[in-house]
Amino acid sequence: MKHLPTQNSAVAQILLAWYDQQGRSLPWRGLRNPYAIWLSEIILQQTRVEQGLPYWQRFLRELPTLDDLARAEPEVVKGLWSGLGYYRRADLLHRAAKHLVEHGWPSGYEMWRGVPGVGPYTAGALASILDGEPVPALDGNAYRVYARLSDWRSPIDSAASKAFIAEFAGARMPAQRPGDFNQAIMDLAQALCVPRKPRCPSCPISDFCLARQNGSAEGLPTKVRNPKVRAESWHFAVAHKDGQFGLVQRPASGIWSGLFAPVQLDSAPNGLEPEVVTHRLSHRALTLNMYRVSEGFADFTHWMTPEEWRSRGMPQAFVHWMTKFTYI
Repeated sequence: MKHLPTQNSAVAQILLAWYDQQGRSLPWRGLRNPYAIWLSEIILQQTRVEQGLPYWQRFLRELPTLDDLARAEPEVVKGLWSGLGYYRRADLLHRAAKHLVEHGWPSGYEMWRGVPGVGPYTAGALASILDGEPVPALDGNAYRVYARLSDWRSPIDSAASKAFIAEFAGARMPAQRPGDFNQAIMDLAQALCVPRKPRCPSCPISDFCLARQNGSAEGLPTKVRNPKVRAESWHFAVAHKDGQFGLVQRPASGIWSGLFAPVQLDSAPNGLEPEVVTHRLSHRALTLNMYRVSEGFADFTHWMTPEEWRSRGMPQAFVHWMTKFTYI
C-alpha cells in the first residue's frame, strides 16, 4: 500500500493544526525539562493520565531533580510509587535514574533503548519529544489509529502487523514537531478514534482513513490473542497491635517485590474465618483471605502504622483491603 508524500504531509499538517486547537492540556507538555518529561512517560506506562498526574506531581515535589531520585532510598521511591501498581516499574525508574546520572541524557531512539525501563514506545516518545527525532511512538492507542488509517485487518499483535504499522507510521512522521505529532496521535485516539464507536465524522483526518472509507473502522484493530485470566486464592496472616500491623518485606523478585505486606501463608489456618477482598491484576484474579492472628503466630519482622506502611509502599491490593475493613 503506497501513499504519496504530499498526502502524508497533509495528514501531518492537519493533525498538528487540530492538536494545537484540541490537544489535551497536560503540565509536562511544552516543558524543556528532560527529567520531568521522562518521568511523565515512565509513570504513564500502563496508567491513565488522570491516575498518573498526581504521582508525577508528587515525585517532582519530593524528588525535584534527577540527582535527587538517583540518591533516594529504594523505600522512598516505592513509597512515592505506592498505589500505581506494577511495582517493577518503580525499581526500573530508580535504576534508570542512576544510569542517567552516570551516562548523561540519551540522544535519539537507539540510546534511549539502552535506559532501564525504556521500551520501544517510550523510546519513540522521548526521542521525538526531547531530541526531535522523527520516529513513531507506538502503543495500543497508536496501533488502533494507524490500523484504521491503513485499513490493516491482520491481527495487530502479530510480528507482521507490528512491522507493517511501524513502516506505515514512520512514513507519516513529520520532520518538524515529531513529538507533537506523536502526542496528537495519542490525543486523537483518546478523544475521537476510540475503541468502540469511533467518532469518525469529527476526526480531522477522516478523509485519509481507509477504514472509514471501507466501513471497517469499528472492527479494527483485529485481535486474536486474548490472555487467560487465572483465578488464585491467597492467604495472609494479619497481626495488629497498638495501631501497628505486623509485616514482612517481600522478596526482591516476583509480585510486590521489595514491598511490605502481611505474612503470606501456604494454606488457610485451621479454625479461623478470613476477611475476604478481591483484587485484579493483568492476568490474575486474586482472592485475598486475611486472617487475624496473634503477634506470635508468625515472624513479623516490621511493625508499622498504616501511614508508615503507605509511605514505604503499600501494594494496591492491601489498600483495597484497608478501605474495606476498619482496623483503627
